[in-house]
Amino acid sequence: MRWKRALPVLLVAAVVVGAAAVAGGMKYNSVRDDLADQRDAIQAQWTQVDQAIQHRANLAAQWLGASLAGDPGAAGIAEELAAGRAELAAASSPVEKVRANQRIAVALARFQSVAAERPRSHSHDVLTRLSDAENRIAVERRRYNDMLEHYNAQIQRFPDNIVASLAGFSRDNAYFPTEPRP
Repeated sequence: MRWKRALPVLLVAAVVVGAAAVAGGMKYNSVRDDLADQRDAIQAQWTQVDQAIQHRANLAAQWLGASLAGDPGAAGIAEELAAGRAELAAASSPVEKVRANQRIAVALARFQSVAAERPRSHSHDVLTRLSDAENRIAVERRRYNDMLEHYNAQIQRFPDNIVASLAGFSRDNAYFPTEPRP
């Protein structure tokens, strides 16, 4: 007799537990899918950053040769730029590419200071194009870092942190710092 009175309570408890399990499963799937989408978007944005870096690196040697041809001070800059480009070509991870980019940025900063000291009509054009390439990298870098920051913040918030841990998502610290100055 006693169990007959407890039966409605047990049924309600079973329904509540079942609903909670379904809701929890839906939340898990939603967060997991969102984190996977964010990770894919971060990788796609890194491709944009990488293309901007490659574009500047490819054009930099041409710009250097056209602007400072025959200038003895340009030899060291050209060597540093060539070493940075070789490092960039050999890099396989974002961290390695960022390090190579920093080396190229230092060489190009030296190039800018040397080119600015030599008033030639084509130096201004070269510096303008270099500035445009730097701006493109800055825009892509900012987008990439913002996406990475959002992802890292989400995997630390409750209950997303539990889902991230269970689904194997971890913090990504491959931030792209701003350009160093020599």
